[in-house]
Amino acid sequence: MRHFETIIILLVGVGLSASQVLAEESLVTLKSPAEGETLTAGKAYKVDYEVKAGTKAHHVHLFVDGEEVATGHKLVGSFALGPLKAGERKICVAPVNKNHTPIGAKSCVTVSVQ
Repeated sequence: MRHFETIIILLVGVGLSASQVLAEESLVTLKSPAEGETLTAGKAYKVDYEVKAGTKAHHVHLFVDGEEVATGHKLVGSFALGPLKAGERKICVAPVNKNHTPIGAKSCVTVSVQ
């Protein structure tokens, strides 16, 4: 059984339907960089994202390796991502409400910085 299927089964077991789980994941899309992409260390990049209209998102937070590095106030936009250190990096975009509380959806990619 794949990891994703296991998560769906566990969440359904706690009262969430598979469609609710999938809907939450599709509320935000990290368009670039792509999953598994190789980036050059010391170079700046652009992170493109889109949050679906109709969500309760007020703005968006950008995280690198779990640390918040930027805030955006557009539901469709991009962040300038400063130079990254070499290594594997996890980049996430998470929509939040006015109180900076995550709305339950986020999109992440893992990139290799060399």
